[in-house]
Amino acid sequence: MSAGSGAERAARRRLSRGASGLRHLRWAREVLATLEAHVERNPSLADADREALRGEARALAASVQALSGAVKPYRDFLERTRVRYRGHVRVAEHLVREADADDAGGAAEAARERLGEALTELAGMEETQRRPLKEALSAEIDRLREAMAQMDARLGERVSAALAESLYPPLTDDASRVADDGDPDDDATASPR
Repeated sequence: MSAGSGAERAARRRLSRGASGLRHLRWAREVLATLEAHVERNPSLADADREALRGEARALAASVQALSGAVKPYRDFLERTRVRYRGHVRVAEHLVREADADDAGGAAEAARERLGEALTELAGMEETQRRPLKEALSAEIDRLREAMAQMDARLGERVSAALAESLYPPLTDDASRVADDGDPDDDATASPR
């Protein structure tokens, strides 16, 4: 088999770098679970290959844990802090619409001033709170992707291409998330098509 075809297969199973941290975490956990399942349930593995996969699972588990440690504070920030600031902006926008509809000159000016303040607060929060969390998350995503690329290279020398490929879950056509039609309550999943 040519290196190009192997590289093409590897690219098809790689999640897009633009996918969120949460989607990277899901993807990596799927790979980790499959690695562990091969160790536990694949009777055709030689003992040395089983030990190699066990070692890869331990290494990947550490990378998954590190990514999880960056995803949680970022998600908490988005779902708690950021939404509060966005709520302030929506209220200010509502007050501007109401004042404009009532044709209340002084009230409309005061409402626009409150909207400007809310937008400034949102922008300040984005810079001081969101940016550092997002940078930390991005760095962990990069570390995970590098760790998985190194794992792929090591496994490529040790196990069959089919086994290595079996570690990776199917992705949506745009490679933005794991393809999973089985759970309608999981908003991080979608049909492959």
